[in-house]
Amino acid sequence: MKKWWLLLFLILILIGLNADQMIISPNISMIERELRINDAQIGYIASSFTVIGAILSLIWGYLSDKYQRRKLMFWAILVGEIPCFFSAFAQNYGELFFLRALTGIGVGAMYPVVFSYVSDIYDEVNRAKVVAYLTTAIAMGSVVGMAVAGFVGPSYGWRLPFVLVSLPNIVLIILFYFLSKEPKRGASEYAVKELVNSGVPYPGRVRLSDYKKLVTIPTNFFLFLQGIVGTIPWGAIPFFLVTFLNRYKGLSIQNATVVFLVFGLGDLVGTLSGGIIGAKLYKIKHGYMPLFCSITTGAGTFLVLWVLAIPNVNTVSGYIILLISGFAAATVISMTGPNVTTMVMNVNEVENRGKIFSIFNLTNSLGTGIGKLVGGSLSMILGSMMMALNISTLFWLVCAFLLIFVVVYIGRDLEKIHLKMEKIAREMRT
Repeated sequence: MKKWWLLLFLILILIGLNADQMIISPNISMIERELRINDAQIGYIASSFTVIGAILSLIWGYLSDKYQRRKLMFWAILVGEIPCFFSAFAQNYGELFFLRALTGIGVGAMYPVVFSYVSDIYDEVNRAKVVAYLTTAIAMGSVVGMAVAGFVGPSYGWRLPFVLVSLPNIVLIILFYFLSKEPKRGASEYAVKELVNSGVPYPGRVRLSDYKKLVTIPTNFFLFLQGIVGTIPWGAIPFFLVTFLNRYKGLSIQNATVVFLVFGLGDLVGTLSGGIIGAKLYKIKHGYMPLFCSITTGAGTFLVLWVLAIPNVNTVSGYIILLISGFAAATVISMTGPNVTTMVMNVNEVENRGKIFSIFNLTNSLGTGIGKLVGGSLSMILGSMMMALNISTLFWLVCAFLLIFVVVYIGRDLEKIHLKMEKIAREMRT
């Protein structure tokens, strides 16, 4: 399969898989009424989706450094989409909680495998663009899930969207499995790619003990921390946005869903443009990429706070201001994501990329899961979803601060990994 066909398949698969994440959000009130549950319990369901899947993705990360990633992706999609389909038939809180947790396992498992897979297909220069496309697909999946649930749910109930987003991906992953090939490990590394492609096997060994070593790399460590802190608002705001606009701003579910879709469009534009800009800055100087991320994250924080505070959004002028401001805020705040993934990919050895992305997924998912839990719990404690979302948003400022440390360390860590790969190349020649 040609590279662009392979990338297209992965983009479509990630869109479908990540559509599962937002399938509940537009219909929270409907689900709560039918199953007789509250915001906090919805937060627990959403948290289980991300946190349990992220913890188990550590196993998949280790396996992706050891076994064929095509097969692992195949099983990850099935593990995710089959429970998503059966979520449509959940009759109580316990059943929905269990099925969403299983779906989360599939989503969590896919993350380290897919980025390990593409890192052996694309070299360091082209990875930033590819990561931008894949990260955009992940963001697009959330928009697709929200659109399906937001427009189908009010007319046909909250159950049908689970069926609509799960079935297509099962077909896609079967086609991908039979049409794609497993790339050779190290095939895209400058120091060793000629040797690998000539038939010399890459000698890296996979060890469980490497998990501990990965955390000691400064760039990894600070990206992990910002992943936990920075994704708390990413968990709370998108998940509760439609309900917030409906309850507190007086918008209908359909109009609130349109707002979310515009926010989602800004997220897509920001993710794609942020990855492209980050790639250009990376070529000039490696430290410019995390500096760019820190600046956009800080600026995006204040834009989001402004959006949450816009009054009279149920008037024509207020609604237009909300849409324009929301698009701008989502564009700026989402520019960091693809660049963080690129940095993680580039500062780690070939044999550790599955593991590093499983840890990275864990930290991101913990933040996202905690964010949904924080949003739901604060809404109950404070009696105000608006205050809960404002508090969640402020975590992005901490994220912006932590990214400054990456500016300091990334150049040193990249130099170390390049020296290691040159050493491995010399060993492969002997």
